[in-house]
Amino acid sequence: MKNMMDLNKGMFTQSVYRRGLQYYNQGRVGQFTHYADEHSWRTAVFGTEVYDVEIQFTNNGISYFCECPAHETYHSCKHTVAAFLELADVIQDPIDREALHQFLGQFESDISFRRRRMSRQRPDPATEMIKLFSDYIETSDTTNEPSMIARPLKCEYIIKTHQRIWDSPLLTVEIKIGEQRTYVVKKIRELLSHIQQQKELIFTKKFTYDPKIHYFKQEDQEIIQLLMEIYTSESFYQGSRNLQYGYIDPREMVIPPLHADRLLQMLQHRDCQFKGETGTYTEFYRSDEELPFTFELDQNQQASGYNLDLHFLNSAVILDDYQFVLSGNIFYKVDQKQLGILNEMGKIVNLTHNRTLPIKKEQIESFLSHVMPSLNQIGDLQIKEQISNDIIQPPLQAKLYLDIDEEHLTARLEYHYEDYTFYPFGNYKDERQESNQILIRDMEKEQEVMNIIETAPFKYNGNELYIDEEDEIFSFLYDVLPKLEDKIAIYTTNQIKQMMLEERQYPDIQIDLDANENFLEINFDFEDIHPDEIQHIFQSITEKKRYYRLPNGTFVPLEDDAFTPISKLMNELNINPENMDEGQITVPAYRGMQVEEYMNKEIGAKYNKAFRQLLRDIKTPDESEYTLPENLNADLREYQNVGYQWLKGLSHYRFGGILADDMGLGKTLQAIAFLLSDWEEKQSENDPALVVAPASLVYNWKSEFSKFAPQLNVVVVSGSRDERRGKLEKATEADVLVTSYPSLRQDIEVYQPMTFSTMILDEAQAIKNHLTKTAKAVKSIVASKRFALSGTPIENSLDELWSIFDCLMPGFFPNKKTFNTLPQEQISRMSRPFILRRLKQDVLKELPDKIETVHTSELTKEQKQLYLGYLERIQGEAANAIAAEGFQKNRMKILAGLTRLRQLCCHPSLFIEDYQGESGKLNQLLEIVENARENNQRMLIFSQFSSMLQIIQQKLTDAGMDAFYLDGQTPSKERVEMAERFNQGEKEIFLISLKAGGTGLNLTGAATVILYDLWWNPAIEEQAAGRAHRIGQKKVVQVFRLITEGTIEEKIYSLQQKKRELIENVIQPGETMFKSLSEEEIKELLSMN
Repeated sequence: MKNMMDLNKGMFTQSVYRRGLQYYNQGRVGQFTHYADEHSWRTAVFGTEVYDVEIQFTNNGISYFCECPAHETYHSCKHTVAAFLELADVIQDPIDREALHQFLGQFESDISFRRRRMSRQRPDPATEMIKLFSDYIETSDTTNEPSMIARPLKCEYIIKTHQRIWDSPLLTVEIKIGEQRTYVVKKIRELLSHIQQQKELIFTKKFTYDPKIHYFKQEDQEIIQLLMEIYTSESFYQGSRNLQYGYIDPREMVIPPLHADRLLQMLQHRDCQFKGETGTYTEFYRSDEELPFTFELDQNQQASGYNLDLHFLNSAVILDDYQFVLSGNIFYKVDQKQLGILNEMGKIVNLTHNRTLPIKKEQIESFLSHVMPSLNQIGDLQIKEQISNDIIQPPLQAKLYLDIDEEHLTARLEYHYEDYTFYPFGNYKDERQESNQILIRDMEKEQEVMNIIETAPFKYNGNELYIDEEDEIFSFLYDVLPKLEDKIAIYTTNQIKQMMLEERQYPDIQIDLDANENFLEINFDFEDIHPDEIQHIFQSITEKKRYYRLPNGTFVPLEDDAFTPISKLMNELNINPENMDEGQITVPAYRGMQVEEYMNKEIGAKYNKAFRQLLRDIKTPDESEYTLPENLNADLREYQNVGYQWLKGLSHYRFGGILADDMGLGKTLQAIAFLLSDWEEKQSENDPALVVAPASLVYNWKSEFSKFAPQLNVVVVSGSRDERRGKLEKATEADVLVTSYPSLRQDIEVYQPMTFSTMILDEAQAIKNHLTKTAKAVKSIVASKRFALSGTPIENSLDELWSIFDCLMPGFFPNKKTFNTLPQEQISRMSRPFILRRLKQDVLKELPDKIETVHTSELTKEQKQLYLGYLERIQGEAANAIAAEGFQKNRMKILAGLTRLRQLCCHPSLFIEDYQGESGKLNQLLEIVENARENNQRMLIFSQFSSMLQIIQQKLTDAGMDAFYLDGQTPSKERVEMAERFNQGEKEIFLISLKAGGTGLNLTGAATVILYDLWWNPAIEEQAAGRAHRIGQKKVVQVFRLITEGTIEEKIYSLQQKKRELIENVIQPGETMFKSLSEEEIKELLSMN
């Protein structure tokens, strides 16, 4: 074996054996692997590195090998010893065991070693792993715990101050380390680097720092760790160090201000010298106590004046950067204000040279008033008795006199100290007589008052303060004066008092729903303000003025919290104060929820009984108790009854609304229950109701009426033009007319003279574009009550919601231009009471889950060639077109190109006539269909391309599978019949055009839904899946979306996910939408490889 050494007693010194025994006891030997054919054992020993050790038993004895450097040099190492000891515990062969024990016995004469080894427990594998990673952590720590033979180091520290010419002094630190005695660290950074890298460092012939045998005591470890942090930061900014600090001896390290306080707190408890400006000390202290300095104020015996003794500055060293003041060997922690005082004192005293500051007699009062408070912050001012006997310090009483002089507000400020008065402004003479008394003024309080006065818009003419602008007078009286009230005595004339309200005026608000329940009357009443003035106050609020001034000169502040909700309501409802009549505003009753939001109990608003009832009916329909129709042939679920109550509540107040329940929750049934109730209540006088629905759903409505309300005479207005006209001539005989949006548009001149009790718009997104003839025709219908049914009232933009509400409640939203400027949050607040939306997962706890899965397929080779060719061409055409004529002019052309790319993903033969290749997606579909059939799963397959459905149908026919087929050409009656036959179990597959069959169908006979291609609007896809996932479904519904990898389909899917926030913000959680594609989005779709 290569480099295997024969076992020889002389090769292992006692030192090597001891260290190997230590590794063994620490569990550093891994598990052994036995190679029987070689009669050898291999393991890994974990030290600062991991080394492999191999032991082999031969006819000549025992050989061994370790890959560590020590073995290569000395042919023996601690790793091998540890491995031998470990192997002796696990080896089973009696001959090998005996050979090992004989060898180990030579080194175990030391009984302590033997006992130590015998008491050692063999760790289990988990323990070995814990030890392994513990060792890893320890070796990465520069201050690891000492080993059994490691020796502690003694540390001594020296803190020094270094004076700088232009800056405040620096603090530095030095270290001495050693075992019995300490040695100067000549290069402190070199030491820290060696500690960090666990390298040896030679100091002298007698001492070398060796991390393998030396360790720092816990207290020193913390200090060394902090110095390492300083060293790391210093290394990072190495390029600027010398510029910042100048030359520093290599044995010293500058203590940065950020670390100084922490380091001083550590070192004051250790063996640390301090060398400062006033001498060398064996110890130092860091203190939070008050500064020990004393100032003495005495009379000047040689002149008529005083002297301030500042000799304390001789012993004070100001460490600006560190926020310490050094006195002797004590570091006092100070704040920035104290530092500022000390520095300014130092500058002034430097002018005196002898540390005595002379003060003239006429300066003493000003000196004590201004300077004494600051001196007391940095020490103790001692005043000689003959001076202190003359000092008086009465409390300050500040006074402010206000008056009106020719429309100007004038002010006079006075500071009173008992018999003494001072005038900060004006040519008033200070009222003070000659006296030996020394008056100390309260300059801090005077300045506090002055600071507030200076925020006022006063002007000064050399004689007095005055304000001459009306808005500035208001600002002073209502903004500045309240801040002075608790600091100063204020004296005002009657003219000033007249300008200010004695108490803030809050209006009494009474809101009544009128007798006809059409309008809300909002009445405002202000105490002591004539009703005629209220209109002007509200006009000022609308103009966002800060105040309104009454004819008697009184200012009425309008920025008070009490006026904020009034201002917001007037702005949101666009109320014109000119329409106010003696303090009363009238708004439509459907504004009730907006009014209640701003005019509530928090500001003291009161409601009459009728308005309170309106709020309950609309906000909590689950608490309403409208009677269900007697002849309804159905049991409503709880949430459906809430929907019915909601419709009845809105109807009572002639409000419109959108029933926006998730697809499959029975919107049709709730509407039928409402229409039947309306018919039962007013049979003799009722105009017929009108239901407008997509053409594909009109007979579905007929069927649902026959099932749930057979008493109603329901007439479907369909057929030829003459047939429709004939039915409309007999409209008065019908209880309900059901027609389609196209038929209504074509027959609108016949409908316009007619009146209806209620109009129901099914799938109301059909009128989402207010500019279409269909939308205009629907809005021209005369109906007392109007409701919309739609699972997707917003498909592409908020404009669609505006269009629907413009039909249901004209004038509810502002004009479209203004509407587009409203924040989504406001639109949501306004519309939420009139939109009821529930999700399946919230109300149908018994409905099975819907599991959605994305299946990706690859383009076939032929498909890929075509796709990449078309992509490159469309990219070029789009870029050139946008550059030449702009995006909008070429929008439809670019979208047509995107459609081509999507068709290529489905099947190239959709527009390439002679294409003979395959489609990767179609092949995947057929596999899914086959798997579903094997598991007895019936399925719905949707595609937006009817020609693709025909290709799928042909493939299914070729495979012997029959399927129902529905697209836009399928008659309405036939649609209903096919759905019923499918639900009864006929055929396994239903092929459906996404747009033609995505709504109105109940196809719970299937539990698998396959969306063959993506639609721009994911809400349509949700509706398609809802054909199966609805009331009556008993199985878990699987929805498969088929997407071709690496194509535009992936981009479309990704873009869909980013477009799902609008309805969540405006309607209710759970809805989706896809906004009209922007230029940036189209560029993103085309930026594909």
